[in-house]
Amino acid sequence: MFGSTQFLITGGTGFIGRHVVRRLLAQGAGVRVFCRTPEKAQRLFGDRVGIVRGDLRDRASVVAAMPGCGAVIHLGAAFQFGRKARRINEETNVSGTRYLLEAGERVGLQRFVHVGSCGVLEGRHDLLTERDFPRDVDVRESYRRSKWLSEIAALEAAGRGLPVTIASPTSPLGTGDEKPTPTGRIVQDYLRGQFPFGAHVGLNFVHVEDLAEGILAVAERGRIGERYLLGHHNVWLDEFLRVLERVTDRPAPRFTLPKAAITLAGAIGEATGSERVCWETAAHARRRQWFDFSKAAAELGWSARAPLDAIAREAVQWFQAWQDQARISR
Repeated sequence: MFGSTQFLITGGTGFIGRHVVRRLLAQGAGVRVFCRTPEKAQRLFGDRVGIVRGDLRDRASVVAAMPGCGAVIHLGAAFQFGRKARRINEETNVSGTRYLLEAGERVGLQRFVHVGSCGVLEGRHDLLTERDFPRDVDVRESYRRSKWLSEIAALEAAGRGLPVTIASPTSPLGTGDEKPTPTGRIVQDYLRGQFPFGAHVGLNFVHVEDLAEGILAVAERGRIGERYLLGHHNVWLDEFLRVLERVTDRPAPRFTLPKAAITLAGAIGEATGSERVCWETAAHARRRQWFDFSKAAAELGWSARAPLDAIAREAVQWFQAWQDQARISR
């Protein structure tokens, strides 16, 4: 599919990135992984990839990684919340994206896929679409605002002639979520018995393998300057907790936390400098993040397939094995 194209992948050792890299390798593409920890890339991919040590906040390392590449898939990002995270989100997600775009313009890339986030979008209708890109994002939502600004930078580069396309994922589930992501934390906390409350929050989940396939569909067939939403299951959080109950045989919480309590918890967390419970995470919990993926189906020929119970079971089994391995290592 991609022939002898040399790809530069940022975030290639992350949860989504490792699945993208493996798919590219299976299709015969050359892959260069840009990362802060080459040892992790070596553990994941061995000698099948080129490895470049660098940091998105360091313009020189970004520029040095680009020569010889024909395409970039930009997955790398700081994924942090709370007031303490504002600087790193700005430096990594906004400035780092601009450094990559500038370097890509200089070498004349054939394709640049900027991986944004469906979480940036907002609207009052039931299902959000690619058109629901906001005019502004509150500065208190430092992660979401940084992704919004980085997407604006990517679209501006497309306007200048760089072949940029936007892939906007929802929340992935599956194997390999080592950090873990906020989605993975739901599963991890549930397994640890640390999820005492439900909440009336609208979420969307997608199998990480389906998502990786969608990102490569954007790289191959996406139109320049366009945004494509990549996701699958629109569900309430309480509904997802019932899925976890079925696949783990552990009871889900029966109490649903009111929105007023979520708002109060967010305010307290913001004041105390918490990352997990802060103004931004509370704001996200008050939204219904459901999406329409018909554009990706029509233009890319892509749609996710894995059933929710199956991907939840896969995530549960992976986290259980990961936790067992961690206990043995100690």
